[in-house]
Order: sequence, then C-alpha cells, then structure tokens
Amino acid sequence: MPNKTCKTCSVIKSTSAFYKQALRGSYGVRGSCKDCDNKAKQTYRLIKGAELLAKKRDEYERNKSVRLAQKRVYRQANKGKINALVTARKKIVKQRIPVWVEIDDKWLIKEAYDLASLRTKMFGFAWHVDHVFPLQGKTVSGLHVPTNLQVIPGVLNIKKKNKVQYA
Repeated sequence: MPNKTCKTCSVIKSTSAFYKQALRGSYGVRGSCKDCDNKAKQTYRLIKGAELLAKKRDEYERNKSVRLAQKRVYRQANKGKINALVTARKKIVKQRIPVWVEIDDKWLIKEAYDLASLRTKMFGFAWHVDHVFPLQGKTVSGLHVPTNLQVIPGVLNIKKKNKVQYA
C-alpha cells in the first residue's frame, strides 16, 4: 500500500489511514488523515452546537412574553382541565404520605419545596422537588417522605420522567 503525507499534521501515513474520496487527491483519498478529519469534525460540531444553543436561547428570550401569554390564555380557557390535573396530583401525593410521618418530617418536606423556590430565584432557572422513587412508578412506587425527596434542576426532573435513576 502506498504512503501519503497528511496535509494537516504533515505525518506520512498509509493510505488506509485516510478517508476515500473519488477522483480527488492522490490515490483516491482525502488530503487529511482520518484522525485530523475527526478532530476537525468534532471542533466544528462543538462550535456549531454552541451557536445553535445561543440561537435557541435568543429565540426563547425574544418569544418569552408571547409564550407566557399563550400559556395564560390556555390555562384561562381550560380551567376545569387544569384544576382536575392539580386536584389529581394533590390526591396522589396525599395518598403516598404514610401515617407514621411526624411533624418534623412534614417540616422537612416543606423545607425542600422552599429550597427549590429559593434556588429558582437565585439561579434564574426552575428547580423542582423530585421523588427519587416516583409516586406512581411502573415497577416501584415511593412515598412522599423527606428521604425520598431531592431538589434538582427542572430540566433534569423532566428528563427523568416517572423513572428511578440508578447511579
């Protein structure tokens, strides 16, 4: 097999270390080796990913008031639906509080919700009180007790869905 010099790193390598490219360059391979091409692609993805994230963030900020208004209109138009969802959630939580929960435990639960609210104000993004073992899991269900609660960023809680996350 013939050898070729990479135009990026200037190292002489076998042509098998280069991606194929029909009728371009010598030996029908690209000018840069696979390692250099992969590094360039990775850098490109990082830059484009950061640009895309910034673009989405700007778009969100521009449309934030419109989206909030739409949300308000929806909630106003569907009060019965929203109330039913809230009532059902409260009922589920109430059913999952065991009789042996004491006043101190209830205070700790309240403190978890206060901490989530405080972190939301401090950091500028939503924090949620998450149940480590979901209240209505498919395979396992947890209780509404302090040892089953954790305060995490809202994005992570939404990604977690109604599942147990094992480390």
